Amino acid sequence: VTIDAKGGLFIQDTAVSLDQLAPRLEAITGRKADTRIFVRGDKGIDYGTVMAVVSTINRAGFAKVALRSITHRFSL
Repeated sequence: VTIDAKGGLFIQDTAVSLDQLAPRLEAITGRKADTRIFVRGDKGIDYGTVMAVVSTINRAGFAKVALRSITHRFSL
């Protein structure tokens, strides 16, 4: 799951709403609650947005949620 700099929510490359997140994850994982879900977010996004996404994932029954940050590589 990715949260972009504007707060947009994506599963892989597909945009989803917060309401669509749980059903989509359940379909993708076959409702396997032990599946680890990675949440990546731009460092500039609001903490509340991240927590809303994580809470939605937890309420869907997924307890293994890992947070990752999106890093930008610059070449000099």
